[in-house]
Amino acid sequence: MLSYYELKISTNRVSSLTFIKELLSPYSVRHYISLPKKYKRFVVIKSPHVNKKSKEHFQILKYNRLFFVYISTLELKNFFLNTPNDISVRIRKIEKQVF
Repeated sequence: MLSYYELKISTNRVSSLTFIKELLSPYSVRHYISLPKKYKRFVVIKSPHVNKKSKEHFQILKYNRLFFVYISTLELKNFFLNTPNDISVRIRKIEKQVF
């Protein structure tokens, strides 16, 4: 029995998102939405005593996608077994079709 699911996938690597797209290609993907990137920025002072102007800047990007998929529960389990470790997935079952 096919059910309608909403998968919110987030990762730090773009290559993982393309891999997820390939994993979902055999299933009936209704559509997907590219959500905005989230930035985390850090500033570290190299020397806290004299050289306060000497700083290093770092940032972490987080990419998000929202997939709407028709998939069975068994196929969904197989999908989760094949996903890479750096991906976080939130899943929600949609009872009524919104689109």
